[in-house]
Amino acid sequence: MTTVENALAEWATAATQEQLDQGPSISDLGGLDAVLVEARSLAKGPLFPYLLQAVAQDASQPPATQTEPLFAAIKAGIHEPHAAWVLAEALDVLYQHPELLGTFGKSTAQSLARHATDALQGGLDPAYAHTAIAGLLQLSISEHANPHQILWILTEIDGTEPPEALKRLPLLIGVAHDHYDDENLVAVLQTLETHLDLPPATRNDARYELAVIALRAGLQASDRAEVTRLLRDAAMLMHRVDGAQEARLDARAYAHAVDAVLLFTDLASGPDPAIRDRIAAAADSLGAVVMQRGAWSSRTHQPRWLEARGQTDAAWARLVTTLTTTATHLHEPSWYDASAVLTSVLQVYEASRAVHTPAGAGGLERLVPPSVEAAFIHEMGLLHHLEQALQVDPYIATHPDANHLHAAISARRAALGAGSPAEPPGKPSAGQPVLELLEAVEDPDLQEHLRKIVLDHERGYALTGNVLLDQKIERVLEELGRSSAWKHPVSAHFTTLLSHVLQFLHHRFDAQADYLGTATAYLGPPPPGKQWPEKALQNDCLQHLISRLPNGTVHREVVDVASGRTDITYTPSPGMRYNVEVKRHTSGWTAPSLENKYIAQAVNYTATTPPFGILLIGDHSNHASGYTSFDDSVWVVSRSRTPTETPRLIVVGVLPIGRPTPSALR
Repeated sequence: MTTVENALAEWATAATQEQLDQGPSISDLGGLDAVLVEARSLAKGPLFPYLLQAVAQDASQPPATQTEPLFAAIKAGIHEPHAAWVLAEALDVLYQHPELLGTFGKSTAQSLARHATDALQGGLDPAYAHTAIAGLLQLSISEHANPHQILWILTEIDGTEPPEALKRLPLLIGVAHDHYDDENLVAVLQTLETHLDLPPATRNDARYELAVIALRAGLQASDRAEVTRLLRDAAMLMHRVDGAQEARLDARAYAHAVDAVLLFTDLASGPDPAIRDRIAAAADSLGAVVMQRGAWSSRTHQPRWLEARGQTDAAWARLVTTLTTTATHLHEPSWYDASAVLTSVLQVYEASRAVHTPAGAGGLERLVPPSVEAAFIHEMGLLHHLEQALQVDPYIATHPDANHLHAAISARRAALGAGSPAEPPGKPSAGQPVLELLEAVEDPDLQEHLRKIVLDHERGYALTGNVLLDQKIERVLEELGRSSAWKHPVSAHFTTLLSHVLQFLHHRFDAQADYLGTATAYLGPPPPGKQWPEKALQNDCLQHLISRLPNGTVHREVVDVASGRTDITYTPSPGMRYNVEVKRHTSGWTAPSLENKYIAQAVNYTATTPPFGILLIGDHSNHASGYTSFDDSVWVVSRSRTPTETPRLIVVGVLPIGRPTPSALR
């Protein structure tokens, strides 16, 4: 063993788990002199990822005369790697450190392009094809490389390449199509689907990607008839994928979802008493598949950069819940319910195809979803939401302009349904017609109120792009999944509520006090000599949930619950009730102190419901020196009051309220 190998072995023996995750420093490898002597051999051997970790976290900043040989060795290691698996691990390290990516991004892209081309042409181990193309795709989506490079490599594939180099590429080609919408990639996938020398699983992977492309086309079609036609094609392809290969739960879930959407077209010919049962059955089938998909995917390896796993699980749950609730509201015009379901399908697509990009200059990863111009679905869903607001929002419903606005919405909706709107969806200004409707409202206060409803609704259905929120949702769902009661449909309903509450918390951590005027004033300093009441947080959270959950499922201050009155109650279907208990805390806190004071009440509200609840606490203590992070402000508490009771799981979220402006912090 060399000096560096000996030092690495000694470090690994004594290192903590956190240190092992971060990797060794240069001193842990025996010091700068030893590393400089062995840099070239380290870079071209299996220990290359450790060299990258050491260079990334070394704080001594060696002089240029010593940095130059280190950097030259790193470039050589990427240019001539020891093996494909070593290159893959080295790229993972590179993507985690923006300072390395800034230094080596351009040269890495050039090397990866060469590796991919050589592997596809048979001049290099075929295993390099997937590693190099995956790495180059990440760099392209994160704007560290020119996307024309990866598109040129992928669109040149004609089926004559070594089968071993092609068998893991369909997903990468599909992701490239998601983000660049290059029609030539469709031809490549069709080539792989019919390539007889490829394994059946690879050919089915290509078929699945073609089905996803058909789904995307349906979601961004410009009228109802075209949406329906393209979604039928997508459903047919998804069923073929599911039938050709066992355990294609992704295809099966999409097939069930699209089949459920298509059920609404059966209502066009008139009322059908059996439709409600068919939609309810579709929701049950989809829920069972989604539950199984979550259980399987949590135990299988999937490169983290290929999916926003937490928000994907939440999006699937919202789709199941939307279908379940929709089955009880079929007295409404059919396409409005279909638009709500389609919006949920669009959320699933965007979350499941979002890509974790490498950390940029700011040191933060991002989630980049595909860009989908789903103007027709967005506008139909928004019109449906506004129409519901006219019924349930007391300020709008009693306003003299309500009838006028209702007529304008109906006219716009009819024009869209006929395929001849005043402004065809799909144009750059698509989505603006709804705001133009609001301009016809004469009362400026009502107009502003409606504009906030529109903007808040649009924010609620957009992927945040925040990796920390995605990871928090994933970790919380993993903890909840250990409960014996975490089964369909309970899991879908509670995940839906939980994801919206966590999004609310995450956004309000960032929001300024004037974000929604008086509705969010409680986030900032209170009036002199006063404190914000608990009701302020409760009202804001309530309105947030009402704007995102189906009409009639969210209520406040429901009485006769465990001998008390709940703050916010979510009832997605009869017999399924979930509570959000809201409290205000005015002194310093720790997690145990909050649990000791408030958990008992939150637990008691689950006495006759599924054993899951949410405790939302407004932290109104002194924030002069700042407040804790979002990640540390959300956790799960398990509590059993008797030896035989199923543990009640309460998700606690703490939001700082009454906080000073950042410039006032000490």
